[in-house]
Amino acid sequence: MLWNAHAGALWARFTLNLRRALAAHFGITQKDMKQVLRVSFAKVAEYQKRGLVHFHAVIRIDGPDGHTSSPPAWATVDDLTHGIRTAVPRTALTVASDTVGDHEIRWGQMLDVQEITALGDGELTDAAVAGYVAKYATKSAEDSGTVDRSLVCRACSGHGTVGGRIRDLCPDCEGTRQAEPLRDLPVHQHVRQMIRTAWDLGGLPEFADLKLCKWAHMLGFRGHFSTKSRAYSTTLGALRDVRRAWHLAQAEAARTRAGHPAPTLDTVLVTEASWAYLASGYRPGEELLANQTRHDIYQAQRRKHEGLEPA
Repeated sequence: MLWNAHAGALWARFTLNLRRALAAHFGITQKDMKQVLRVSFAKVAEYQKRGLVHFHAVIRIDGPDGHTSSPPAWATVDDLTHGIRTAVPRTALTVASDTVGDHEIRWGQMLDVQEITALGDGELTDAAVAGYVAKYATKSAEDSGTVDRSLVCRACSGHGTVGGRIRDLCPDCEGTRQAEPLRDLPVHQHVRQMIRTAWDLGGLPEFADLKLCKWAHMLGFRGHFSTKSRAYSTTLGALRDVRRAWHLAQAEAARTRAGHPAPTLDTVLVTEASWAYLASGYRPGEELLANQTRHDIYQAQRRKHEGLEPA
């Protein structure tokens, strides 16, 4: 749990050590190195079956202005590889706790560094990596067997009590602070223990800033599935502007096809619509069948995750 909770901070420490390692390798200061090159990256997080996350990253040497400028000719792939392999074993964080003791968080032994080529001369191409990264946009913690929802009680926001100056036990969670009992989650015993550990650690004062109860369903990992450095590529704001322009162009094309005049600045558009309520939910018989089907699926999944034989 502590590893997952500090994985993002460990990556930030790694990028700092990488820049230091490259500057030392080139024989220049970090300040001078910023004038001639920039280290850019994009990474995605993936859950292993055991519940821990690991990162897939694209790391690149750019010119001083980022992806719009070329790197110096003397900065090679071998130099970048040397910097990565030097920075990884030097990167570590110490997590101090009077309750569970001090722990050192560092990278594992598995490190794979491969060159990415644009023309397909190597094993990895830029197109293949783009597809590889895009694949993780559809992945989540559920792939490791956990649940897809927060376990903090919404009624009391995880406090266990409600009310003003005189506080009472929350009627929804009965003071447990949990939206649903952890013992009833349809997950494997290993995952349940990880969730319970995250919940217990979240109650300790020294880990309050990690908000582990809030992220217990993510097995303690608090980061985004994908992040990038500032100058790695285009910005999210620029992408939003492109989408906005595309939608406006589509609306203009639809207006032209319909033969409507172009609106002026003082034009008021009035859109009329008629809505009528029909129905919602199942009919009584359908609701009975749906509830029975959900119950059967839940029981089957629970027996499978717990390793029990079918009744």
